[in-house]
Amino acid sequence: MKIITDTTELKPAFDLSRIAPVEDILFFDIETTGLRKESTQVYLIGCAFFHDGSWKIRQYLAESALDEREVMESFADFASSYKVLIHFNGDGFDIPYLAYKAEFYDLDLDFSTFQSIDIYKLAKPLKKLLGLESMSQKSIERFLQINRDDLYGGGALIPVFYEFERSADKEAEDLLLLHNYDDVKGMLQLLAILNYTGIIEGAFRFEEFKVIDHTAVFDFELEMPLPVSFEKHADNDRILIAADGKLLQLNIKIYDGIAKLPLPDVENYYYLPDEDRVIHKDVAQFVDKSHRKKATKKNCYLKKEGQFLPQKHTLFTPAFSVDGESRKSFFELQNSVTEDHRILTEYALDIINL
Repeated sequence: MKIITDTTELKPAFDLSRIAPVEDILFFDIETTGLRKESTQVYLIGCAFFHDGSWKIRQYLAESALDEREVMESFADFASSYKVLIHFNGDGFDIPYLAYKAEFYDLDLDFSTFQSIDIYKLAKPLKKLLGLESMSQKSIERFLQINRDDLYGGGALIPVFYEFERSADKEAEDLLLLHNYDDVKGMLQLLAILNYTGIIEGAFRFEEFKVIDHTAVFDFELEMPLPVSFEKHADNDRILIAADGKLLQLNIKIYDGIAKLPLPDVENYYYLPDEDRVIHKDVAQFVDKSHRKKATKKNCYLKKEGQFLPQKHTLFTPAFSVDGESRKSFFELQNSVTEDHRILTEYALDIINL
């Protein structure tokens, strides 16, 4: 087995103090000869940790499948001094894999004693909002404009390990180490994706409202700055969600026209087809029967002309309907809309989820 330790100038692109003291945190990633833990080997474990004022990357490389136990023992011993494990999809693969191997070799490595931070699971809800092609580490790295020297996927390197095991080829060794090194180093930068979770969690506060070119513009300040700006069009381009730095902006096209306010107690109304309106039954008794009929849910509404904005859930009342819009209701745009900053945060989340 080989142990390679390197110092990197990179710093995590996320305030780790929000999770734990940096001295308690260990990043890790594994390379294996396959997915089935019962019949494959872990041949490389890489980890990043903070020591003596800088971040280090350490790799435990098996020189043959027979080194698997030594790799596991070395990693288990090193990891025992940490409290938090950060990884990418480790909850789904790396941790169950290593837990099986630890039990197989009767090692003192209990993953339940660690706090587990899975970047993949935390970032997954952002896929649609950010327009990510997939949730792979490399896809997120491309979005964040993170460059890497490694060009291979983990599966493509399995035969490379077998070649290294057979011949101790230096070029093969370098390819194995580079892939794992870039994965571990990449996680330090990949943490920046967690800043975007504030958009879907409501970690922002209302700043300003204005109307520009028949569009309602809501400005919010994010708690965490974004390293890469983005725009997301939604609702047939009637909504634009844009973010840059600490600015989150919602641009919502104003519906200008007639909206309908549904009346709940349908049984108390009559519909006048000639006038396309409803009247209360107390008034309807004075209208000729040939010009009125019992109201139904479909036609029991009041009309109002004005300017309206959409909402997925009924946050603002009264809630109007617009023909052809069944997924959302509308509320009348008035100056009082911006008075309650708390509900504006809820409304922003409503629009983002719309």
